[in-house]
Amino acid sequence: MYRRLCQNASSQTIPVKLKTISKKVLLVVAGAIIFTLAVLQYTQLGPPLPRIWMLPSTQNAKDEWSAVHNAARVPVASSFSAVSGVQVPTRHITPTPVTGTRLKPNLTLSPAVNKAESGSLEAELVPGDSHLPYEDPVVGVPSHPEDINTEPGPQNTTHPPLKKILFWNDAFGSKDFYYGLGREPFLLAKCRVNSCFATSNRTRFPPEEIDALLWHVRSNDKTFPTPRWPHTRYVFWLMESPAHVFADLVPYNKIFNWTMTYKVDSEFPLLYGRVYRRRHPLPEDHRNYAQGKTKMAAWFVSHCRTASGREMLVKTLQKWLKVDVYGRCGKLKCPRSEHKCIGMLKKDYKFYLSFENSLCKDYVTEKFFNTLSVDVVPVVYGLANYSALAPPHSYINALSFPSAKALADYLLYLHHNDTAYNEYFRWKRFHTVANGWDGTSRPYCDLCERLHSDDTTSTYDIHKWFITDSNCLTKKSSQIRRFIQGQAPLSVTAQET
Repeated sequence: MYRRLCQNASSQTIPVKLKTISKKVLLVVAGAIIFTLAVLQYTQLGPPLPRIWMLPSTQNAKDEWSAVHNAARVPVASSFSAVSGVQVPTRHITPTPVTGTRLKPNLTLSPAVNKAESGSLEAELVPGDSHLPYEDPVVGVPSHPEDINTEPGPQNTTHPPLKKILFWNDAFGSKDFYYGLGREPFLLAKCRVNSCFATSNRTRFPPEEIDALLWHVRSNDKTFPTPRWPHTRYVFWLMESPAHVFADLVPYNKIFNWTMTYKVDSEFPLLYGRVYRRRHPLPEDHRNYAQGKTKMAAWFVSHCRTASGREMLVKTLQKWLKVDVYGRCGKLKCPRSEHKCIGMLKKDYKFYLSFENSLCKDYVTEKFFNTLSVDVVPVVYGLANYSALAPPHSYINALSFPSAKALADYLLYLHHNDTAYNEYFRWKRFHTVANGWDGTSRPYCDLCERLHSDDTTSTYDIHKWFITDSNCLTKKSSQIRRFIQGQAPLSVTAQET
């Protein structure tokens, strides 16, 4: 019996060993497949984001960051886009657990860029860099050169032949529309084509010799020359939003050939400022921009009742954080024209509220570009596509948050985290801001160049283009109203005013 059992046992040993070997082979093959798939997925995701190390902070800061995570996961920016027709950059934040004092948030910003200007988007960028165009602004030119403000004396305009540009009325009292008179401005701005002459004197040249006429709808003088010469290009010039036109534009339909406004689809976009990439980045700066700053946010303001409801938004934010209001709408005084106010701002404050008075497509003013030049973080409130105008992580877009409360939570998180706050200044090494005459002279160069090459005679439905197509929202719009009140906006599909 014992011998038979031993023989049976030895006869079953071989298939048992084969089964064991087969299982091991299958496990090895499966592991190799899983590893290969993981590697492929990782390479598609691209390089990992840099780690952000938290400085020692209180438990409250961690709680605030958790609140921001929970709120920011709601994809609400699309509701603003659906209503306004404007692409609002959305921040996607993936929560990660906090271990000790280390934090690795997954921040993804998607700037809208021009492939034709920026080249390949596949090129890897150093943190802080962007795909904004390389362009050298005019160097060493003051905000508005004094020697080009006055009408020049008699000059030869035939050798070389100069295109003649007439400023017909005025821009808030400025006869030269903040540009300059004569040929000198085109030379000073280093225009590619500089053979133009600008004048505000209606009788300097015969009417039939005028090549372009600039006209401002906000001027008290709303006349036009008679007769109208067919070759003269009429240019609609305006820097205010549709909420502040204070005129019916319907009677001006089919008059203007070209436009020079803040809208980016103008023939000659006249922006309040521009951000350029530096051809030679500055040396790496390791300073702490939060050092010595003891105050949260400042706001310099003189218009207290606006279509955007920005004053209401500030009042809501003040429920959770300290906002110092200077000017006519607050209790604090510090004229913005004084350099000491700018010095106080960058020395004491971490944030500046660059809130626009109107919520209209493309409308962004000096409130944003001037703040970029100061060592504070601008918090913007508007419907411009900021990601096409400035580098990622150079500003905080209020409307990318689901509510004013979520925005306040994020600002408080940055207030308690110097490392995360300093991430908003890495762009300065790679970019420069042109927000003076050097930044606004470009469209006049483009106008001069186009006068030498374009003889089209099409005209604008100026009311539709400037008023209707701007898709403005107001504080009465349901989603804006709810945002201001600190609530998540409703999902709506039609414009409400």
